[in-house]
Amino acid sequence: MLVSLIIPCEIASKSVVPALRAMVARELLEHYGLKQEQVATRLGVTQAAVSKYRHQVRGEAVQLESAPEVQKMSRDIASMLSQSPSPIAVSQKLCQACTDIRALGLMCETCHKVDPAWDVEHCTICFGNHSCSELVTIEPSSMGKYRRIPIRA
Repeated sequence: MLVSLIIPCEIASKSVVPALRAMVARELLEHYGLKQEQVATRLGVTQAAVSKYRHQVRGEAVQLESAPEVQKMSRDIASMLSQSPSPIAVSQKLCQACTDIRALGLMCETCHKVDPAWDVEHCTICFGNHSCSELVTIEPSSMGKYRRIPIRA
């Protein structure tokens, strides 16, 4: 029997990170007036990827833009990237945002789509029960705030 195994960081790298990059790219293009090539260099992606982010062809696997918390994260990252920060500082900020996005429950539906057999209703991996839990910066009362999958006893 094949055991279902979901690794949230792997799913986040394929859904949350591209969606966040797309938001940051659009912010840099629209509010900071950077060219696509400049945005690509700062985000560590190709100019073609930035074009796809801009036109919402890429980075749309998980919907993040409706959450005000994520909008703020995106604006903060874009502000940082509009200057010349160290790559380590940018990576840390992106990792922090990803951890917080997961804690908000914005990735639960994506995990469910990846493996419908996964017990998403009772999964709390992203709500502080993982090795990155000390990095969560959102309010504890916001844990799972956007989770649409009901938790049943």
